[in-house]
Amino acid sequence: MATDRPVFDDLARARLILVSGKGGVGRTTVAALLGLACARRGARVLVGTTGSDDRLAWMLGRPALAAEPREAAANLFIQRFEPQTCIVEYGGMMAGVTLSKLVLDNGAVRRFLRALPGLDDYAVLGKAWHEATRSGRYDTVILDGPATGHLRYVLGVPSAIVETVPSGVLSAEARRIEASLRDERVTRAVYVGLPEPWPLSELAELARDLEDGLGIPYGATFVNGLWPACHLPDEVPPELEPVYRAARRACARGRAQRKALAEAVTVRPPRVGIGWHFGGIEGPGDLAVLLERARDLDVGPP
Repeated sequence: MATDRPVFDDLARARLILVSGKGGVGRTTVAALLGLACARRGARVLVGTTGSDDRLAWMLGRPALAAEPREAAANLFIQRFEPQTCIVEYGGMMAGVTLSKLVLDNGAVRRFLRALPGLDDYAVLGKAWHEATRSGRYDTVILDGPATGHLRYVLGVPSAIVETVPSGVLSAEARRIEASLRDERVTRAVYVGLPEPWPLSELAELARDLEDGLGIPYGATFVNGLWPACHLPDEVPPELEPVYRAARRACARGRAQRKALAEAVTVRPPRVGIGWHFGGIEGPGDLAVLLERARDLDVGPP
């Protein structure tokens, strides 16, 4: 089956999977797919999102997300990573729960902290890292993180802390996170894009930037929204011509997408294709079908 392909086996061995892509490309769908794939391989998985909607929950059969983890399927948990909650929780991990609540639950302090650039992002990243590497509750944590333009900044925060605050609890923790982000046994970055020349070029550039600039190990690129690249007969009975006309347009779009992929030589393998799901993802059944049909774009026929 497609879900038995090595790319999923490889990603399931990571402790922290960072999923990124521009808004609207299916980043949350891929995070949910990866969660389902890892859980099916026996891992205890947490999928956390910073998104404000509940799409992740709906895809996995839950009515809504919460600031605490909720079980969505066997071995699979989902959670909304709310920055303020993450600040309190992660502050508690570093300074002790009691002290953290006394300080961070104070309204004036919270307003001050919100004004500090990067603190929200760092708390979310730190929370995901803690759950992935130190809490012992999960084998794999999948972070449906910020969009492409913001990810480089977020992942650079630990390094910035190390450079500007050379000693203390905060910098020691930042060094641990920085080391984990560079360790391919711990972290993998997964990129999500559409099968079009410009988006694919942007993804390749981001992957190079994160790997060369920050040392973030590459995991895979997921290409979402693939149409079938079929070939239909030129002549059909007149009564079927309207149907075939629409089908030919769809197939032509699929072939154009494959052409864009073939020319996107800078997008490194593994590259996983996800088909266009007509009607959207309305629940676990649709998500399971999408996962079953996911395929490695670097092997086999298009």
